[in-house]
Amino acid sequence: MLSLRYLELLKNDVVNLLILLLQAPLIALILYLLLTPGGRGIFDPTTVAGCNLNPPGTNIHVPQTVPNRGSCQNVLNFLTFDPTGQAIAASRGGANQALQDFIVPGAGNDSQKYLFIMAFAAVMFGIVNGVREIVKEAPIYRRERTVNLGIAPYLFSKITVLGILCLIQSAVLVFVVNLAAPIQQGIILPAPVEIYITMALTALAGLMLGLMISALAPNNDRAVSLIPLLLVPQVIFSGILFKLDGPFLQGFGSLFAVRWGMAAAGSSIGIHGDKIGGDTWTYQGTLFSTNSQTGATLHLLLCWFVLVAMIIILGGLTAYFLKRKDIRS
Repeated sequence: MLSLRYLELLKNDVVNLLILLLQAPLIALILYLLLTPGGRGIFDPTTVAGCNLNPPGTNIHVPQTVPNRGSCQNVLNFLTFDPTGQAIAASRGGANQALQDFIVPGAGNDSQKYLFIMAFAAVMFGIVNGVREIVKEAPIYRRERTVNLGIAPYLFSKITVLGILCLIQSAVLVFVVNLAAPIQQGIILPAPVEIYITMALTALAGLMLGLMISALAPNNDRAVSLIPLLLVPQVIFSGILFKLDGPFLQGFGSLFAVRWGMAAAGSSIGIHGDKIGGDTWTYQGTLFSTNSQTGATLHLLLCWFVLVAMIIILGGLTAYFLKRKDIRS
């Protein structure tokens, strides 16, 4: 009943409804235009992890007869089956380990940029969806609490409606990007499915953050004014624009959904963090990597688990702040 009433209220607030509905298509359209036609192969294996037959800074001499057009698979075949390659591999601890010397520095940087825009957009969708939706009903909520309105049903009516919206927005975003530049690799599922799960969880974490602020803010204007303060740290502590050196920054960065969304999405497509100036922990995919399938799977599931934990914890805090309104009144 509460969900149906909330849907009716959203329908009557035409301007707000248009803002919510048009966010994902507009950002997806921008990404589509950026990706076509030049960026169509942005998630291809040769783009995410391209190789150089003669890596600078090493004394490796690969015969020119080895076919290579940026293909790490050709280099891996050389290291595995060719006697000269086998000797190089043996001196560096195995073919997969030796292959890391051949991967071009900066490979995957462009892929990371687009994933970051997607992850940031996802968390923004959630925050914008939720940040006004409780505080604007504060007088109604207080009045109905006096006639036994339950906090859990009220909160879940918001989460149900806005959560479905987040899922649809994430689907639109991933579908359009995949249309422009097919997302490849994947660890345990097809890559577009993994990216969708990651973006959906990131958006839901953003939604719960928005709802928590909405329950905490004293009025609608204050809630809206806090949106930049919620979004800017997501950029700073994502680990993309600035390297998070040291345990303190790493720990603080782990509080933000974009950080975990990027760790999961980058691992799904096989980005090598050390090749783009980052740390070796954030991305643990299986594309021409020394990571095992089990290790990459556990890393991906950890990222998803943390996002789910954020959703639950922020939901609990939202309920707590709603309960405090009873005490104040």
